[in-house]
This record gives sequence, structure tokens and C-alpha cells, in this order.
Amino acid sequence: MFFVVIIAVLAAYYLYAKWKQSYWRRNGVPQLNSHFIYGDLQLSMTNVKNNAELFYDFYQHFRRMGVRYGGVYAFTGAIFTPVDPEIIKLILLKDFDHFTAHFPNFSKKTIFVKGLFHLEGEDWRNTRKKLTPTFTSGKMKMMFELMAAKTAGLEDLVGKIADSDSVLKVKETLERFTTDVIGSCGFGLECNSMKDPDSEFLKYGRRIFESPAKPPSLLMRMFLRPGQAQKKHVETEEFFKNVVVDTMKYRSENKVTRKDFLQLMIQLKNQGAVSEDDSVPQQGHKLNQTESMTDEDVTAQCLLFFIAGFETSATTMTYALLELAQNEDIQEKVRQEVNEVLAKYDGVMTYEAMLDLKYTESVIMETMRKYPPVALLPRVCTKDYTIPDTKVTIKKGTAVLISTWGLHKDPEYFPNPEKFDPTRFSQENKKNIRDYTYMPFGEGPRMCLGLRFGMMQSKVGLATMIRTFKVTLNKNTYFPLRMKKPSFITTVEGDVWLNVEKCS
Repeated sequence: MFFVVIIAVLAAYYLYAKWKQSYWRRNGVPQLNSHFIYGDLQLSMTNVKNNAELFYDFYQHFRRMGVRYGGVYAFTGAIFTPVDPEIIKLILLKDFDHFTAHFPNFSKKTIFVKGLFHLEGEDWRNTRKKLTPTFTSGKMKMMFELMAAKTAGLEDLVGKIADSDSVLKVKETLERFTTDVIGSCGFGLECNSMKDPDSEFLKYGRRIFESPAKPPSLLMRMFLRPGQAQKKHVETEEFFKNVVVDTMKYRSENKVTRKDFLQLMIQLKNQGAVSEDDSVPQQGHKLNQTESMTDEDVTAQCLLFFIAGFETSATTMTYALLELAQNEDIQEKVRQEVNEVLAKYDGVMTYEAMLDLKYTESVIMETMRKYPPVALLPRVCTKDYTIPDTKVTIKKGTAVLISTWGLHKDPEYFPNPEKFDPTRFSQENKKNIRDYTYMPFGEGPRMCLGLRFGMMQSKVGLATMIRTFKVTLNKNTYFPLRMKKPSFITTVEGDVWLNVEKCS
């Protein structure tokens, strides 16, 4: 009887799972042949592929079918996967009010999920409105001097590797650079990661992305219970909270101001808005609940600033250097542009000089096309939505995942997509790129606020490296590249190794 019961239970689950996994077919949406346990995520769950690679495959499958969208399953949970740029534009922009959230509702028990990326509804709108003035071109120019000051440390670090004929571990080195940049620009601290590979800031920054202290995976957030999805190491969050609170206290007690992101957050906390100075609110003005920010709110935004700039910029520069090592003509063209532009500014790396590096910027944009740091754009349907001119309705609570990697490597939009060709993004060519086929920073109202900072940091780092050093492939770099699993960022497994020598 025991075995009969077990068989009956398994049979019942199988039938239930297969019925749940027919949801898209029953609603007129093309789907795949799903595994009755994993759904369509078997290769991800067994670490054969990461989620970015998996949804890239889904994108290609639905494109081969000639359809505009499809449906897949995480276990029995339904995920809508649009592939047509016009449908994607509806979701991200035109009908954004139906897709305002990145993830389903879950309790905000941790500082991490109080950051702008995770917020939704009025919390998101109010916070976005307050943070937008902190990422203007004027504010980027304000912070540029702090960023440029860190290039000397990068030159020194890589110079020692070149002098010793050692191999450059590119991503590890650039993570140390971005840690020092963001520590200075974001928190007003000297992290000294380029001098000390065991610095605390670098250690805790890596913990965010690595097991066991990494944030819950994208699919865990979408489909598992909140208690399961939000297990975090308190130690990591406490570190960043202590850094923020202690620094704010020090600045308040010692009347210290600094041209960095934390100072802008202090303005928001004290004044409810960003201004050109640190004047206090008018006498008698009390911040209301919408205007005010707590210490945890400030910490959450500073932590998001760190997360967004640490891994993504290091990854982008890593892939850019890898491509330049394989394309010496492009590398030399970047070097020539950097030298010519800096000559106009007396050899000083200024904000205006960086804006003049048009070809270098094209190299970075092409790098993000071929290797988008965030290869999946998540959305959740927040109220029922019927796709125009169809009978297909996306129900409230349904997850939506858009494969930017699929779009970026679609030969219809980018011919010969495996070729590294920065001229795609020249001033005359980039205006011909179809809307919503190139989205390294997302699109629509939830487009990444920090894109200017990310681009500037990558440009400064890449210009510093190519101006001073020549890079070539090392035998330790293996092809084809393997992607890290699991990872929300499209980062390489292990590292990229390059030979480096000083330019004469």
C-alpha cells in the first residue's frame, strides 16, 4: 500500500505539473517542451548554463519560430518572454503602468531590498524622483576629480605587473580599481584596494556577488517564498550600514562636506532634496514622510550605488580589454585617440577630455552589446495587460524576462554579431540602430539612473590602461569563454589573463 500511495502521489504531481505547464499553450502563447520538475530551467538548475545563457537560447528559439513572444516555466511558474522590439517597447515604455515592478511583492526585511532597484509603486516613484538629480551631468562632473585621482593607483598596480613580466588577472585588478573609485565617490573613503587586495571594502563587495553572501538569485526572488528568497548575511549589510552611519556622523560633527554621492544622500536626508549647497531647510520646515529618508534608506541607496558600479564596470572593462587584445588595430586606434585628446588638455584627464573620447566610447558600447553586463531585464505585470491586436492577456503577478543578450546578438539588428566592431556606434551609425534592440542599461522609466557614472568609470579605466600599456592575449585565457554560474551579471568564470607591457 505504501508504494501504491507513493506512485499515486507522484502520478498526481506529474499530471498537476504538466497541466500548470500548459498555461501558455492554453492562452495562445507559444511555449517549449518543459521538464515536469524543472520546467524550462533544467540547464540552469544543474549549472550547465547560467540564466542569461538560458534565456538567450529561449530568445533564439522563439525567433526561429517566427513569433513575437513566447512563454517558459520556472518549475511551474509562468514567465513571459517577449522577443519583438515593439512588444518590448510596450512593456518598458508605452504601457509601463502595467509593468512597474522588477520583482513580485516581498517583505523588505533587509537593507539591500530597500534600494531603488527593488522598490515599486509609490515608494519607487518618490525615491526615483529624489535620486534623479544626483545623477545629472553636473553631479558627474562634480565627482569626476575623485574618480580620476584613482587612475594613478591603477597605473602603479599594472605597472608593477608589467615590470615583473607577470600575467595580468584583468577582472581581479579592475575590481580593485572600481572598489577604490566607488569607495571614494560613493562613500568618501580611501579603500586602498589597489594596494591591499585584502581590503575590507573589496572583501564585502565580492561577498555581495559570491556565495554564500550573494543576493538571492533573480529566479529565487520571483518564484520562491519570501523567507527563502531573502536570506542574507547580516554581516555584509551591517558593514555597509556602519560605514554610512559613521561617516555621516563624522561629517555632521566636524562640519565636513565632500563632493561625493554620500554628500548628496545627506542632503536628501536633511533637506528632502538635492541642492547646490548643504543649507538646512528653512526654519520651521519639517520634512514629511515622503521627503524624509532614514539611515537605512541612505545606506540602501549607497549600497546600490556600490553594487551597480563595482561588478558591472569591472566586467565591462574586462571584456573590452579582452577584445582589444585580440584586435590590435582597434587597440592602437583607442590609444591614438586618448593621446591626441589628452594632448589638448595638457595631458590631464579632465571631465571634458573624457567627453571627447568618442571612439573609446564606441568601443565600450560595442563591448556592452556583445557582453551586456545585465543580460536579462526583469519586470512583473502589476495589473492585467492584453497585448494590442491579440487575445493574449498577461495576468497580474506574471514574471516577464527580456533577453537583452538575444537582442544584442540578433543578426537582423546587428549583422555579423560575433564580430567586434565599434563603428556600429559611431556618430553617424548609431542613429540607425533600431529602438529597443540595444539596452545595456535598460529602457523606459526604470532605466538605470547610474548609466552616466558607469560609462564614465569604464571610460576612465580603459583610457588609463590603453594610454599606458599594450595588452595581448595570454595562453591562460581559454575559449570559448565560460560564464559564471550562478550569476545575475554576465561575468566570465574565473578570470581573463592578458600579457601587459608598458608603451614606449
